[in-house]
Amino acid sequence: MNFDPASIRKILVLRLRSIGDILLSNPSLAALKRTFPRAVIHFVVDDVFEDLLYKNKNVDMVITNPRKKSPRGLLTDIAFIRRLRQENYDLAVDLQAGPRGSFAALFSGARHRIGHHLKFRNWLCYNMKADPPYPDDHSWKVQFKVVTPLGAQWPEEPDYFLEFPESATQSITNKLERDGLMFDRPLVVLHPGARTDVKRWPAESMGALARWLVDEKEMAVILAGSAADEEEIKIIRRSSGYALPAYTDLTLWQLAALIKMSAMIVCNDSGPMHMAGVLDTPVVAIFGPSDPVLWGPVGQRKMVVTCEPMECQPCDQNNCIYEGDHCTSRIELPEVQRAVERLWELTRPAD
Repeated sequence: MNFDPASIRKILVLRLRSIGDILLSNPSLAALKRTFPRAVIHFVVDDVFEDLLYKNKNVDMVITNPRKKSPRGLLTDIAFIRRLRQENYDLAVDLQAGPRGSFAALFSGARHRIGHHLKFRNWLCYNMKADPPYPDDHSWKVQFKVVTPLGAQWPEEPDYFLEFPESATQSITNKLERDGLMFDRPLVVLHPGARTDVKRWPAESMGALARWLVDEKEMAVILAGSAADEEEIKIIRRSSGYALPAYTDLTLWQLAALIKMSAMIVCNDSGPMHMAGVLDTPVVAIFGPSDPVLWGPVGQRKMVVTCEPMECQPCDQNNCIYEGDHCTSRIELPEVQRAVERLWELTRPAD
């Protein structure tokens, strides 16, 4: 479907979740801004991720979608669609690759609609066709191929973005000082969270790593996670033998500030891993069922640790037949220690 780029004055972009996917959408957002410099861009995101768009120069307005539906969920959805239709979008760009995004694009009323290369949805929800990704395309490239048919040019370097207010840095500094942290050692964050259990490195192993970091490497270790990680954090503290500072109630801004001020983060394949890559904080990423070629951290200051290849890798993370002895649990402590040492040698500040 041909269209006049000059006629595009208002663009709807849909990327409702999650942390990593939203952060990796920024190269596509930047390309839309370059391609349609006279257009405004409205970005739809689940309300719990709104802070990731703070001061993003490629987004003119953030529209939040309720993550938790009220008992009157259908009415909420109808009101949301009505909200979109009132904007009279010229173009809807669905980066979500899921039914929520595709049907929101369809019902938005936008004259031109494009989304991921999916046969059924291309026929039903879109009237423009995205370029199909290659099997080894990183996630940011998969999203970018949605906008290339619109005239977007591939960047020499992808443009990532994550900012937070100074108050978040001060808040984290206050927390650490209150908990007795002395800023005379390099700060390392350990984050045990992941979307599924098979992506989590065992808490006992992370506890042993924490003890090694404190005793052998003379580093200050902080534990961070969500409420869902509280039990694992208890195990990490017990296994380490130290009452390590632990935070499970951080906002996204506070977590970003903590990662930014750290010398390194060690984490599973997760949202905080992508935050570290975008913030240029050295990251040791522990991978199990996912392919790091497709989902690994961006940037140059990174190390990825995986187990010996298994015949089932990569997988969809459902109904693991090796539960209890799955891929992530097979990663040995010395492998992660070597990655930490190597990355520290490459990234530590000059004396």
